[in-house]
Amino acid sequence: MDAAVHSRTARYAGSLSYAGQVLLVAIAYFAAAKLLPSGAAIVSPAAGIALSALLLLGPAAWPGVWLGAALAFVSAEASLFQAVLLAGGAALEAAVAALLVRRCIGLPRSFDRGEDVVEFAAIAALSAAIGATAAVAALAWSGSAQDLGAKWWAHWQADSMGMVIIAPLLLNWSHRDASKTPRKTLEMLCLALPTLAATQAIFSDSLPAYLPSLPLTFVILPFVIWAALRFEQREVVTLSALICAVAVWQTVEGHGPFASALPGATPLLLLAFTGTAVITGLVLNAVVGERSRAIDALAQALKTLKEEAIRDPLTNLYNRRFLHDYLGRELVRAKREDARIAVLMIDLDHFKRVNDTAGHAAGDEVLVRLATLLKRYIRGSDIACRFGGEEFTLVLPNATLQSAQARAEAICKAVREEGGRLRGVTASVGVAVFPDSTADADALLRVADRALYEAKDRGRDQVRIASSRVPATVSTLRPRKPRRAA
Repeated sequence: MDAAVHSRTARYAGSLSYAGQVLLVAIAYFAAAKLLPSGAAIVSPAAGIALSALLLLGPAAWPGVWLGAALAFVSAEASLFQAVLLAGGAALEAAVAALLVRRCIGLPRSFDRGEDVVEFAAIAALSAAIGATAAVAALAWSGSAQDLGAKWWAHWQADSMGMVIIAPLLLNWSHRDASKTPRKTLEMLCLALPTLAATQAIFSDSLPAYLPSLPLTFVILPFVIWAALRFEQREVVTLSALICAVAVWQTVEGHGPFASALPGATPLLLLAFTGTAVITGLVLNAVVGERSRAIDALAQALKTLKEEAIRDPLTNLYNRRFLHDYLGRELVRAKREDARIAVLMIDLDHFKRVNDTAGHAAGDEVLVRLATLLKRYIRGSDIACRFGGEEFTLVLPNATLQSAQARAEAICKAVREEGGRLRGVTASVGVAVFPDSTADADALLRVADRALYEAKDRGRDQVRIASSRVPATVSTLRPRKPRRAA
């Protein structure tokens, strides 16, 4: 179960005393049990309320279910013994269902996977057998042994339908959701009104006689599917519950295609219709949500992978691969716009001494600190890269030779002033400017690197400017060493 959801549930439960929770559950159960006339309870909203209460308030709220059920059965002229037994079955049914839901799914404020919906429906069906068995046992104990199988089925169907329809509705509405926009609300109304109108027309016998109402019940499913594809689960379960309410009420009143079905088939047809409507909407919505989350996770993973491919893992600066791609694109733009680009090659002096005396961890710390320093000396249009080892590269679009030299001098001075934190290293910098030095990306880097070598050869801790234009082949440049020791 999600920690944030658990915390909100705990705060909600803690806002009432234990006695208050029990009394609230008892009142809600009793009111729901009396919602439909006695003997016409094809669906039991009380079973869904009992399961929701034990999920939201915790297993300790079971006495509220027992008390509400006992009062409901006593008011329905059941004997005291029957009421006690029936209430015990209702409380045990809700407790077992809540336990299995927590074990298998968690606390489903909304179902995240299609498998969760199927598991929830299976749990509701299995636990409903407890209440049905208790009801049949109470009848048998009182001497009423006629049609026990049919009565067991009717009770099981009412409880299982109540849990499948009502519990997801209450769980989804038990938390605040501020993500709805007026446009989305209007779209939901535009879907809900024709859906409920069609349901009312089909189940109220208001259609022309030549239109068969039983096949037309399938017309409602496309509305449920559309809601599952377009809206959040709260809207889906609300619409499904309203559809089921219309269908159940009209059937209880003796209207609709199920009321005129074969004798004994009415409850079965109603169960099939309501179960299909609710479970189809929930499963499809959960699958759509799961797919959306998977796509978002994949996009985030691809974004992270792309960042990792162009970033140096130690300093988080851009790496050499990105440098070549970026510099090539910038040179094309600069040629088209007749602009300039400056490249600064920076190398740390005496860096090997840090690794040898203080260890590679200290050397890594120096590199990270230098990367942080370099970020302070670049504009939003500039980039800083780790070229390799202790060598770094800055690319400065639209920079003149004078501004690039001033930036390089400032970096050298900053590194020198940070000597304590950088363990005494200094920086040598080579500067090359397009198109003054060369017109080729690779050659521009080599020219800047050659200027950097000159700075190292002339005593380090200084800036050297590349000589004027050099051929792109740069055959006279010093071959690149595997890695400078200092």
